Amino acid sequence: MISTRHTEEAGVFERASAWVARLEAHDCTPEERERFEDWLAEDTRHVKAWVQAETLYQQSAGLAQDPWLRTAAARAAHPARRRWLPGVAAAAALCLAIGMGWMVATDGNPTPRIYANDSLAPRQQTLADGSSAILDAGTTLTVRMGWRHRELVLEQGRLQLQVAPSRKALRVQAGNSSIRDIGTTFQVERLRDGHVEVALLEGAVEVTSGSAQHTLAPGQQLQVLPSGRIQPGPALASTEAAEAWLQGRLVFDATPLATVVERMNRYGRTQIVIADPEIASLAVSGTFRAGDAEELLSALELGWSVAGQARPDGALELRRTY
Repeated sequence: MISTRHTEEAGVFERASAWVARLEAHDCTPEERERFEDWLAEDTRHVKAWVQAETLYQQSAGLAQDPWLRTAAARAAHPARRRWLPGVAAAAALCLAIGMGWMVATDGNPTPRIYANDSLAPRQQTLADGSSAILDAGTTLTVRMGWRHRELVLEQGRLQLQVAPSRKALRVQAGNSSIRDIGTTFQVERLRDGHVEVALLEGAVEVTSGSAQHTLAPGQQLQVLPSGRIQPGPALASTEAAEAWLQGRLVFDATPLATVVERMNRYGRTQIVIADPEIASLAVSGTFRAGDAEELLSALELGWSVAGQARPDGALELRRTY
C-alpha cells in the first residue's frame, strides 16, 4: 500500500515538473495554460506537487552559480552532511506550507487584465478562458483568471457575458452585488447612481447582495438598489429587445429619465444634462437610435413636456416646459 502511494505521488510530481517546464516555455499556448489550471483544480495533491516542483525550479535557477553551493557539492560525500539534512527538510516543509497557503488564499494571485471600451459603440472581447464579453460604450471591466476561480469586476457601464464552460467558478462583482454564473449568457449594468441591473438571457445566475440572494431564470431581470436590496424586475419582452443596444438601438420601458440620459450619453458626442432635478425620475418609454440626442429630445418635448437648451460647451440642458 505504501509502495503504491509513493508511486502515485512520484507520478503526480513528475507531471507537475513537466508542467513547470512547459509553462516556462516561450511557445506555451493559452489553451495549455487552461489545461494546467484545470489539472490543478482536479486534486489538492496536484497543487502540492506543483508548489514543490516550482520551488525546486526557482531554487535551482537562482542558485546554480552560487560558489558556496559549488563547494558544498564537492563535499557531498562527507558524513557531516547527515547533520543538516533534517534542517533542510524542515525548511522545505515550511516553504511548502507557506506556498500552499499563499496559493489557497490568493488563488495564485492572478495578474488583473483591464478591458476599457472608450469608443462610442459596443465592442466584443474574448477573455482568457474563452468567454465572450461584449462591452457597451464607456464600459470598464477588470478580469482575474486564477487556478480555482474566474473573477470579473464591472467598474462602470454594461456588458453581456457568454460564459465558456469550465470547472472553475465565475463571479462578476458590480458594486456591492455579486453575480455567480451557473453556465449562462447574461447582462450586467452598473449605473452611476449605484443601481445594478442584471438580465438573464439563458442558463441561470445567482445574484447576492449582503445577506439577500436571488436566482434568475431565463427571461428574468432584477435590480439591486444602492441600499443593497434586491428588487425583481418585469420579465424581458424578448431577447431581441434585451440585445437591442448591441445593434445600436436603445429600448426603454418606463425607464427613469436619469437612466435614459446616462445610456444615451455613452454613444453621443453631444452630452445631455438634466438641469431640473424634478424631471430625473420621469418614466420614459420608446426606442431610439443610440447616441441620437436630437431624436430623444424631440420625443421628450412631445411626450413629456421636456425641452432642451444648448449650453456654451455644446451640451444640452433638459428642463420641463410650463
